[in-house]
Amino acid sequence: MKKIKTLHLASFEGNIGDNANHNGFYKKLHQNKNFNFEIDKLEIREFYWKKRFFDKNFVDLVNSYDLLIIGGGNYFELWVEDSPTGTSIALDLELLKLINIPILCNALGVDPGQGASDKNINKFKNFLRSLNDRNDFISIRNDGARKTIIDYLGEEWMDIINHTPDAGFFLEVNEVPQYYLDKKYMAVNIVCDMPETRFKNMDYDKFVSTFKDFFNEFLSKYKDYEIVFIPHIFRDVKFINDILTVLNDDDRRKRVSVAPLLHGEKSFAYVMSIYKGAEFALSNRFHANVCSIGLGTPTIGIVNYRQVRELYNEIESDSFVDVRKEGFNIELLKKVENLDKTTSNEEVMGKIRDQYQRYMIAVSSWLNERF
Repeated sequence: MKKIKTLHLASFEGNIGDNANHNGFYKKLHQNKNFNFEIDKLEIREFYWKKRFFDKNFVDLVNSYDLLIIGGGNYFELWVEDSPTGTSIALDLELLKLINIPILCNALGVDPGQGASDKNINKFKNFLRSLNDRNDFISIRNDGARKTIIDYLGEEWMDIINHTPDAGFFLEVNEVPQYYLDKKYMAVNIVCDMPETRFKNMDYDKFVSTFKDFFNEFLSKYKDYEIVFIPHIFRDVKFINDILTVLNDDDRRKRVSVAPLLHGEKSFAYVMSIYKGAEFALSNRFHANVCSIGLGTPTIGIVNYRQVRELYNEIESDSFVDVRKEGFNIELLKKVENLDKTTSNEEVMGKIRDQYQRYMIAVSSWLNERF
């Protein structure tokens, strides 16, 4: 078994969904019996916070390893105007040429949701072309990234790009926490960042008010259920606070709880286990949907950003509700009423497992060529 000293550039402290994704990826990666991956982690948010830079020091650090893994994560956004690649990987292409080890771009999101200028698209094309010329491995995840590549760059670019399910489908979690064991509950994760995009057709106050109507109707109809709000990052606390403020006092004291806001590599296993114990889950966050489905929990996607809608399109499921429409509470309650709580997502997961197996075969083949 050959040892490969690996540097993994990704988010490890910013979002528990990313931690769940890495957990699933590592589990699959370490099944490769030809290689022993010794992985050091490099936090990508340090580059956002200007504690590190994509400069010669970064190149020197990378070259002290055998392999660089980038992602998974949403790092192929197309809005970063001051980046030489148009993305969060703001590495000058002349510096890229100085990297003398293979690069595995693992299951990255390609997201035009916050803009995609012609200038940035051209920079991104040059970046992809340079990676391909180096014989690096490029892959994107099932959040609409493939559609974005085809729509914005052209279908021919998929000839050099691999497409894969997000590894968050394969996370391993703790046992359901004791507090939740004897409860019937709906797990809820609602994010309200990027308001100019999410609330373009319905303002935020109306969004909260309509969700209040849904929760009131749900609690009235399902008297043996509770609601558990699950924050993934600090921004999720805003919606939780705002919705608790408008719920009636009897319900919010007796039938509503809030999961802890945790951080770090091991935090996801506890928080995600709460989804595992839920009767069903609903969320407008990508990984809350991915992980709930992977855990076998019936899941309803809340759509007010293209990423979640495209996820459900790719897994060929209509288990979502567009909440940018007036009166979405009525459709959402119908989805809940028709949700089969006695079955898991096994049919969907069967296809996802097959797709991911093919992906890891492609990764292994590339590794065998490079090492």
